[in-house]
Amino acid sequence: MTAIHFLSRRSNRRHPAAFTLIELLVVIAIIAILAGLLLPALAGAKRKANQIKCVNNLRQVSLGLQMYADDFQGEYPARRNSTNAWWGVGVKYFGNPKVLVCPTDFLFSSRSYIINGWYDYFSTTLSAADLARFTNHQYDHGMKASNVPRPSDTILLGELRRGSPHAHMDFFQGSGNDIEEIDQSRHGASPAAVNGSSNYAFVDGSVRLIRAGLATSPENLWAVREDWRTGPPKATP
Repeated sequence: MTAIHFLSRRSNRRHPAAFTLIELLVVIAIIAILAGLLLPALAGAKRKANQIKCVNNLRQVSLGLQMYADDFQGEYPARRNSTNAWWGVGVKYFGNPKVLVCPTDFLFSSRSYIINGWYDYFSTTLSAADLARFTNHQYDHGMKASNVPRPSDTILLGELRRGSPHAHMDFFQGSGNDIEEIDQSRHGASPAAVNGSSNYAFVDGSVRLIRAGLATSPENLWAVREDWRTGPPKATP
């Protein structure tokens, strides 16, 4: 073996052939294609995981409110605002206040859920004076679960529109029954989806995912009275 051949073989061992520019571009293109195929699946899996976490949170909050009712003659928290609102008096029953926030909500949100205001029931059972106190957050009593004739089909809690300060789903505010305060498409294919779904907790303790619009039409599942479930929203008396 000549000295030239020996040096050539050593040189080949020290400096293996590198990728060409075209080969690098092909590899990058393949990686980009694979990423494009995987990202939608990963995004879908993340949405599903968030929706399940939201179900678990809502179930825990609902259970806490049921425990609250057990301690207060069967009544859910009275219609209050500020620190005496339902989430304030109920937090010791559902524990960690973080369960009040759905993972899909804004980063610094403190609450993702709105409770039934029961106005259709109280508007027909209270005197005019007590109803005025009720609408002004001053009535001392909350709704009794035993007064709900269809607990498996009556909503206790729903998902709140992002950024909304509303505490109760009422039939006498906004467009007539606070439809604009409910996020009915929280769990859609995108944040702007109008055909998504949202989670709802019912009086019987169940939690269900319902497609947008079906919680209020053709039957309004927020209503207690049958004539309010199928009739138009009632305005302020």
